[in-house]
Amino acid sequence: MNVRRVENEAADLRALWTRELLDSHPELECEELVQLAAAICGTPIGLVTLLDERNQWFRASDELKMGETPREVAFCAHALRQTGLFVVKDALMDARFGSNPLITSDPPMRFYAGVALHTKEGNPLGTLCVIDTAPRILTADQAHALEVLGRQVSVRLESIVQRYALEQALNEKDKASAGLRASEELFRAFMNASPFLSYIKDAAGRLLFYNRSFAQRFGVSEYAWLGRTDEQLWSRRLTKSVRTHDLEVMAGGRMVETEEHIRASDGTISSLRSFKFPCHDSAGNMLLAGVAVDVSAEVAHKAELERYHRDLEEANDQLRKLAVTDELTGLRNRRSFEERLVMEFSMARRRKRELSVLLIDVDNFKQINDRWGHAAGDEVLRRLGMVLRTTVRLPDLPARYGGEEFVVLLPESGEESAMGLAKRVMQRVATEDWENEPLTISVGMAAMNESLENGFQLVELADEALYAAKRAGKNRVMVYSG
Repeated sequence: MNVRRVENEAADLRALWTRELLDSHPELECEELVQLAAAICGTPIGLVTLLDERNQWFRASDELKMGETPREVAFCAHALRQTGLFVVKDALMDARFGSNPLITSDPPMRFYAGVALHTKEGNPLGTLCVIDTAPRILTADQAHALEVLGRQVSVRLESIVQRYALEQALNEKDKASAGLRASEELFRAFMNASPFLSYIKDAAGRLLFYNRSFAQRFGVSEYAWLGRTDEQLWSRRLTKSVRTHDLEVMAGGRMVETEEHIRASDGTISSLRSFKFPCHDSAGNMLLAGVAVDVSAEVAHKAELERYHRDLEEANDQLRKLAVTDELTGLRNRRSFEERLVMEFSMARRRKRELSVLLIDVDNFKQINDRWGHAAGDEVLRRLGMVLRTTVRLPDLPARYGGEEFVVLLPESGEESAMGLAKRVMQRVATEDWENEPLTISVGMAAMNESLENGFQLVELADEALYAAKRAGKNRVMVYSG
């Protein structure tokens, strides 16, 4: 899609959403959807962006306060040019963005995933995107959830534009009505040309006027229902609801917005958003006037949105059950490690890159628990987790593998690089000021080779090297030698 051409052809639409979406406060529901997108994708930043011909605006984000940026540097401009999700795994390594000033901003943008937002006619509004300061890869479920949320945000933004258009139309109608009251002929011409269902009732609820749209909607002539009351037109239940709203408007002397569901003669049910307000005739008698718009499609969208919410809540509950963080150490848990292992092994084999694993075990951990108690043992594991987290490289993944065992996945690292990291970890452990007694660890290391069929076999090799280190006297690193 040529975004600039579409924007030039839809100048009126752009003017609408520019005034309504950029000049208003972000909708609470959009903020919640953005927060949900960031939570599902595991990124610190989520936001809605709006683009025009020159600039990009950031909306619905508590983390990013940049306001606006030139369109030329906007990641989101790329998302609008394609169908589906646009992902930049590592902007620093991407030739399209290597010199982009957003990468050196505070915070820097390293990872980006965005989905274009469109009206139902296909006009572009902006994007829903998630951003991280570190490289990242989305799972298939995360990518799908982001696309689903994008469709929901599109529906919400279009609803804002439609509401703005309706409010503008109503304001213009009110202004015009004031100048046309002296001429019934002009008044009727205006009302009959209006796309809204319009009517006037007396204090007893009898119809004094309705326009052509009203007559066409209910399949009657322009005069057939004049003088009839609500009781003669609607069901008992609907009559009670309508009459309650009418009396509320006349008693309060103010406009009331209501949503009414009316069954037509063909059995279909219409959802009408009605704006009722009091007025007076030339004799000073209280009258009730109203305009209504058919929002059946919007109600259907809302029902669909609620269904999406329920589905996403269920998916979110499932994600919570599959939490990726080990509660004691703050490192990734075994499930998260194994998911990353599968991905990194596949990538390393496909691209012929190096991959290594360190398997770490606390020496004599049972004795620590027996001598100092389980609380002291837990503290040892927590501090060892901190040592790993602050020693490994940014691409590496340290995780708690189970009990007193830890594992480190080292992408693009061969035997020499992995051995260097193992020695640094042992050095940190040796110099750490442990609370009760000095701590030692044993480390088994294995590097990827062509005979391996999956990443789990790589961990098994590291496990064999670890047991060799244990048998050799502990407090050492052993490399799997085949």
